[in-house]
Formats: sequence, structure tokens, C-alpha cells
Amino acid sequence: MDIDTRVLTQAGLIGYLVLVVASLLTGNPTLQFAADAAFGVVAILLGIVTLQIPVSGQLKYIAGGGFLLAGIAQFVELATGLQSIAFASTLFLLAGLLGYLALRRQTDAAPF
Repeated sequence: MDIDTRVLTQAGLIGYLVLVVASLLTGNPTLQFAADAAFGVVAILLGIVTLQIPVSGQLKYIAGGGFLLAGIAQFVELATGLQSIAFASTLFLLAGLLGYLALRRQTDAAPF
């Protein structure tokens, strides 16, 4: 069975958003933890999908690497509780988003 990472990423984004809304509405710490973990999974999936774009250049690696590092940092933050790691995750996510937007502007590549 071949897993389509694009579809998996889109489903993960929808699931993540549902968890965020549910945790905000209920204030349930378990749902908040699940949303944080889902963010890590989705960020890693975004990185994998971005790195699979068939273009050459550094922007692909900046965007994909930023997303991957954001997901990894999210799991480290969940394990340690260090806010400095949470801040690093946010910065990595920002780098991934900016790299992705620059990549989209430079090419017509749209992996998700």
C-alpha cells in the first residue's frame, strides 16, 4: 500500500485544527497535549512533503528543514517542558513558512 504524503499531511492539518479548537473550547489539558503532539507530527509531514518537491535550490531545503526542525523541537519541548525549546520550534516554523512562501513565489511548486 502506497501512502500519499500529501493527503496524509492535509488530513493531519485538519485533525490538528480540530484538536486546537476542541482544546480551546474545553480547556482540557489532555486535548492541549494532543494538539501539541499533532503539531509536531504535521510539521514533520510538511517538511517531508516540501523536501519532495522536484525543484533544485536552497529554498526547498530551508523550508523543508525548518518544518522538520519545528516538529522535532515540538516533541523535545513536550518531553522537557522547556519554553526555550518551544520558542525555537516557533522560529523553525517561521523559517519553514517563509522558505515555503519564497519557494512558491519563485516556482509554481505547491506540494500542499
